[in-house]
Amino acid sequence: MSVQRTDAFSMADLVGRTGVPASTVHHYVRRGLLPPPARVTPKRFLYGPEHVEALVVIRNLRRRQRLSLARIAEVLPEILADRGDGSGTAGAHGADAQAATVAERILDVAIEAFGLHSYGEVSVADLCAGADVAKGTFYRHFDSKGQVFVRAAERVVLQSLARFREQLAEGPQPPDMQAAAAACAVALRPALPVLLELAKRAMLHEPTYVSEARDTFRLLVDEMGEILQPNEADNRRIAGMVVLDSVTQVFRGLVGGGGGRAPAGS
Repeated sequence: MSVQRTDAFSMADLVGRTGVPASTVHHYVRRGLLPPPARVTPKRFLYGPEHVEALVVIRNLRRRQRLSLARIAEVLPEILADRGDGSGTAGAHGADAQAATVAERILDVAIEAFGLHSYGEVSVADLCAGADVAKGTFYRHFDSKGQVFVRAAERVVLQSLARFREQLAEGPQPPDMQAAAAACAVALRPALPVLLELAKRAMLHEPTYVSEARDTFRLLVDEMGEILQPNEADNRRIAGMVVLDSVTQVFRGLVGGGGGRAPAGS
């Protein structure tokens, strides 16, 4: 006889507690980073505190240590086992989830702000107002505006990768280079304002942003390579070509559509 969990919740609740998109959760489940959810009906699944805890750890490993998903898969079981040895409490898990939600809200505002304005035009006060948090709360989660900016850039990369997977799934299988570049162009377009701002600051030789830009764009190419050609030695080079082709497509569209001709009268 099955026993109904009393601490289970829906995907919508999991997204709300962690700020991790549903598409990313599904991807982590498929890769074995998260335990399978409990199936209630053919189309309804329930998640638990263990999913929140794992997502918090994965996010920290991605952002702070810049680990790939393959490396995270190796170290995650041991980390979770250490956290589950009795030293943690349900209250601590709840605090972690609440803190993650506040940080994600600030990042949501940052992505929108840096997508519309240059780095210099956005202040910490603007981010606090948009996220409806006090400055003290902001500085409990982030050291500076610069840290929020680079985390926002990393997050738009992860969002772009989720969109890329969705776009590929709708196209021919297996995808050819042309289809992959078209899917990448759609996936990257919303992220380009933030990523171009990061690239600009790196090209101005600001030391922090040189290394951050390198790590962020490497994350994009590494993960896209795994999506296109899992476990293939050449996948990073292929992904780099796809990204360059997709960016060209986006800019070609800005100056006259697919034929590359500038609009009349411009």
